[in-house]
Amino acid sequence: MVDTAGLISYANRRWYDAGYEQRQLVGCPLSDLVSPIRRPVLMEALNSTLSGHPVDNLDLQILRGDGRVGQFSVNLSPMRDEQGIVTSIVVVMTDITDSAMLQSKLIHAEKMAAVGQLVSGVAHEVNNPLTAILGFADLLMENADVPEAARKDLRVILQEAQRTKQIVQNLLSFARQMPPQRKPVQLNGILRRTIQLRAYDFNSHGVEIVEHLDESLPPVVGDSHQLQQVFLNIMNNAYDAVRETGRPARIEIMTASLGTYVEVSFRDNGTGIGQPDRIFDPFFTTKEVGKGTGLGLSICYGIVREHGGEILCHNNTGAQGATFIVRLPSVSESASIGVAAGVVQR
Repeated sequence: MVDTAGLISYANRRWYDAGYEQRQLVGCPLSDLVSPIRRPVLMEALNSTLSGHPVDNLDLQILRGDGRVGQFSVNLSPMRDEQGIVTSIVVVMTDITDSAMLQSKLIHAEKMAAVGQLVSGVAHEVNNPLTAILGFADLLMENADVPEAARKDLRVILQEAQRTKQIVQNLLSFARQMPPQRKPVQLNGILRRTIQLRAYDFNSHGVEIVEHLDESLPPVVGDSHQLQQVFLNIMNNAYDAVRETGRPARIEIMTASLGTYVEVSFRDNGTGIGQPDRIFDPFFTTKEVGKGTGLGLSICYGIVREHGGEILCHNNTGAQGATFIVRLPSVSESASIGVAAGVVQR
């Protein structure tokens, strides 16, 4: 309940369950509970209600007792005395934080689907001129009349055109919508394609990527697109972490065979992990609002578990930054694909 001056005169038990004490609420302006950016909207709604016009379904960010911000749907209704004069306002606030987050994630998913279609179309358009560049460069290389100095330049053209074509193929592969598949895959190849996708950003921002990939690594059974999503998400998080420090940025990626498992580790010299025990929780994020959904690592956790593996993280001992580790069961010729992928027959 709020009086005509906008001061709280009564608050029900739910407020105290949310961490507030009575002295923090009664007699205080209602606007103090609203995030500063939305206070003008609340004041406009209060004035409208004081004029006798109720306000329904007002979206406001409300400060909880523990300092967190929640999304609330707010209804304001005028209370009148016997003469019909508005003497107070009933304010009912419904916590819609979870549903608002879910809606935001659905919108983001739809946006990413549209981006995938856009990437696919652009990639096919780029492939056409690339094919011509590669074809005519090959023809020129076979021409005996072309001097050796020009051949040197042609080799550079061919090399860079081939690299561009591979990047386009990686983009197409990552954006393509297809059902999960389980077949033997080589993690080193997936890692190299993933690194290539981010190579420009890494190079342009001075982030050093160090690869220690075991070339004798046995295959694992899995979906290459899903595993690429896992590796890309971990690399993106490491990229964000190392750029926040202001010191020379470095990410080390290593693969190794450990008995019946293959291990992939991502070690960075970034800011480290503030809450390692919550890092894989859905919607948990340490990034600013609008810069992280809190879903990436929880999705990675689910993908790795579906592959019969595990994903771990820890802050580096005696050094800066953190390390993420992905372990997946390796495939031996005698092992069944279903067991290696963690698929249980029911």
